[in-house]
Amino acid sequence: MRFNWINRINMAAVIWLILINVIVARKGLSDDFNSKHLVVNIFEQIGRYGCMALMILPVFTKGWEFGFGSVAEMLIWICLTALLLAIYSFLWGKKANGGVFVLYGLALVPAVLFLLNGILLCHPALIAASLVFGISHFLIVKENTCKDL
Repeated sequence: MRFNWINRINMAAVIWLILINVIVARKGLSDDFNSKHLVVNIFEQIGRYGCMALMILPVFTKGWEFGFGSVAEMLIWICLTALLLAIYSFLWGKKANGGVFVLYGLALVPAVLFLLNGILLCHPALIAASLVFGISHFLIVKENTCKDL
């Protein structure tokens, strides 16, 4: 397994996501959403931590190394990663008075970030983990906010 600048950028993205969540938790702005279905909670955690690890580790990728098929793919990856991290940060800033749609955004933006990275980096394990995380995280938010709709 070889590491390159892509691994470092993805590590910075994961650290950014974690830092935002730590700051939000310390300020008491995060909701402790869980599902009443244990299997959904388990899949969400497997997907979450799987995505974070697979964003950094190129396991099961071609040559066990991250790379792009073209310069255009690399530019799309850089722009979308930065944009999605900015949107995620912005949504946390709006959470206090943003309502249920902000909660759905906070659930879906990281899943989309992980999925797009999986697709652009040709990383099937990351694609699978992002789908597990995204679906289970969405279900948990839906279950905890359906009374607010």
